Amino acid sequence: MELPIPLRQAVERLLEKVPLPTLKQAAKTLSDRYRAELRDGRLHMAEEMAVKAYLATRLPATYAAVRASLDGLSEARPDYAPKTLLDVGAGPGTVLWAALDLWPDLQQAVLIEASAAVRRVGEALATEAMTARVAWLAGDVTLDLADLKPAELVTCAYVLDEIGPASLPKLIDRLWHLTDNTLLVVEPGTPAGWQRILAVRRQLIEAGAHVLAPCPHARPHEAPCPLVPPDWCHFSRRVARSRLHRLAKDADVPWEDEKFIYIAASRQAVAPPQARVIAPPKSGSGKVLLKLCQKDGSADEKLFTKRHGELFKAARRLDWGDSV
Repeated sequence: MELPIPLRQAVERLLEKVPLPTLKQAAKTLSDRYRAELRDGRLHMAEEMAVKAYLATRLPATYAAVRASLDGLSEARPDYAPKTLLDVGAGPGTVLWAALDLWPDLQQAVLIEASAAVRRVGEALATEAMTARVAWLAGDVTLDLADLKPAELVTCAYVLDEIGPASLPKLIDRLWHLTDNTLLVVEPGTPAGWQRILAVRRQLIEAGAHVLAPCPHARPHEAPCPLVPPDWCHFSRRVARSRLHRLAKDADVPWEDEKFIYIAASRQAVAPPQARVIAPPKSGSGKVLLKLCQKDGSADEKLFTKRHGELFKAARRLDWGDSV
């Protein structure tokens, strides 16, 4: 999965005169902060150079994860095409670009972002081929959501890992109240990210939300997640690295795998899939082994062989994250 061409070209123009040593150092500092999940009162991207490092080394991966999460939502609700978007903790507009790629008729978007440097860059990028009316607002996601208007689609991507655990329940409650139709939360696909998504899932179900994806359990029988640590639920998207990306990270491999986890919840019930593939398929001669999270709330591996006929052919086409 690649960035939309207008976004990729806009990013390249912003980065073309940045000295490589400066970009490499900023990329290392940013990566260290993300990996440590630092909550020291400072924004990860408070400075413009940190934002540019993000564009070079993180934007393609987070875009791929957000776009895949939106695809999961859309698969559960094929008729859904939101006209209004509220993105909380918007970064440089990653969700906006992904939403417009999927739903080009999106009319209005409000983006909340605390960092002035990120907002400036996001606004510069958004001048490229944007059809929706876009408003960028300054705001701390834990404090400044009181006066916002609800939207059909509310999103919060790669934000919860930067917030203290004590603030999460209030934030999720506020996001759900701002949701006219569907809420999407995306997190890094780490064990800690999965635990945050599980907490969000429990809170939303208690609030009466219907989980659309990725869980295949429908109300009123939405079961607890069947996975037990050290196992955890997550998905992955392979992302091509640009030349500048490889140079900035001293990377030899021309791609990277972005692991992510998400939850999409709606005020509207839908028929769930029978199961979802929650690990990379294991294929051999005449057989494929799939790890499935199933509608009844269980998760286990199922072996399909040629003796299963058409079911085997269908199983061979499935990939990690696909619904069945």
